[in-house]
Amino acid sequence: MKCPKCKEEIKDGSVFCTNCGAKLVEEKKTKAEEKKPESKKVVKSEPKDNQKKVVVKSEKKDETPKTKKASQDKKKLEEIRKQEKIKMEEKIKEAEKQEAIRQAKQEGIELEIIDKEPEEPERIETPKRNVKVKEEKVKKEKKKKVKIKKNIFQRIFNKLIFMIVVAAIIIGGVYYCYKKQLLPDIVQEQVRDFDYKLQNVINSYKDIKNENYTGNTEENSENWEVEPNIEADNIEDLDEKVSAIVKDKKYGIIDNKTGEVLLEAKYTDIFYGEYIESVGSTNTKEGIIVKDIGKYYTLDSNYKIGNEVTLPESEDTITYYYDHHGEKIYEINSKLNVTEFKNTTKKELKLCTDIDIVSTEGEAARNVDLPESFTLDVEKSTETTKGYFDTSTGKLSINCDYDKAYEFNEGYAAVKVKDVAGYIDESGNKVIELKYDETRTVHDGLAFVKKDGKWGILKIK
Repeated sequence: MKCPKCKEEIKDGSVFCTNCGAKLVEEKKTKAEEKKPESKKVVKSEPKDNQKKVVVKSEKKDETPKTKKASQDKKKLEEIRKQEKIKMEEKIKEAEKQEAIRQAKQEGIELEIIDKEPEEPERIETPKRNVKVKEEKVKKEKKKKVKIKKNIFQRIFNKLIFMIVVAAIIIGGVYYCYKKQLLPDIVQEQVRDFDYKLQNVINSYKDIKNENYTGNTEENSENWEVEPNIEADNIEDLDEKVSAIVKDKKYGIIDNKTGEVLLEAKYTDIFYGEYIESVGSTNTKEGIIVKDIGKYYTLDSNYKIGNEVTLPESEDTITYYYDHHGEKIYEINSKLNVTEFKNTTKKELKLCTDIDIVSTEGEAARNVDLPESFTLDVEKSTETTKGYFDTSTGKLSINCDYDKAYEFNEGYAAVKVKDVAGYIDESGNKVIELKYDETRTVHDGLAFVKKDGKWGILKIK
């Protein structure tokens, strides 16, 4: 047997050629096909255009049912997914809307919710059409969102009202504690300063309203009788005509109107009081007394050293105190005996000192009602500020707001708060601004006032 490909002899029944390795069966088929007529070969190998179309169509017809079904399933799946996505977006949008409504109700906000998209207005063809289209698109996108209209001014007003009410409650509580002396000393002092400044503002407003305000000009507030050029450590009141001038702890006499030194400051002490003029006499007189090396002298009419005198037994001086816990006025004598003040028929403003009273029995006014008469424990009782009470009522008339104060004279009182001094009237109104170093009692409309380290005589009326 010969190989169809290489024509070499091979054994019968062989599958492959031992010479070229060709597969005998396939080679035989190939040779057989090559021997067929050309017409058949042409028809199978190169069909006409029409035949191609028919074959293609027939193939497409065979594949159409499966492809069409898969395409339909795919479209259905896409449609289902699309619907689910739309539903999910609507749920999220609805949830956001409900949350916005809930929060707005809690805050008391008015809402205006717009869900429908407004119809697009008819476009007008203009040279700027593109710009208008862009603006309309922006507006369209904004209107798709939920709009919340907040009443901002109402919210601010409500918050302001709330803050004012809270502040009023706090201030009222602090002021009550201040009046009852319940605050710590530092806080008490700060509140007192604030209260004093507030009272000055109120009094100034009253003055303006009543057209009695004289302004704060140099001419009105500093009308000097004697310019401040007197050098002295201190000036102390004696009587209507003269005062005591102090230099280097030595005392002299100075005229209240002219500022002239009438007696050189070289004596141990000068004061106004009672004295006995002759030895063995019991008759007492009142006047200015000069102390010099343990002896006491009177002054003549020209304020020169006169006769030697003796002093009576120490007189029982009375000091007035105000108990802010029980709002009572007490009299305290030189022996520290305390009695409750009894009203008098004479209406007069007297100086008093605010005190935290403790008796020798250990009882404090802030804890118990003290008896009408008891003995004061000086070490445990604490004096604070000064004010004025009405003798006809026994009630405090002008608050104890001053660190230093003098008795009223001619309707005016010299007062001081911290480092500044001035004058008030019997209504507690400021008549001379608190801006001086020191002020003293008014006599005949004039008073010694210290400014910038030197003393002068200021016209008060």
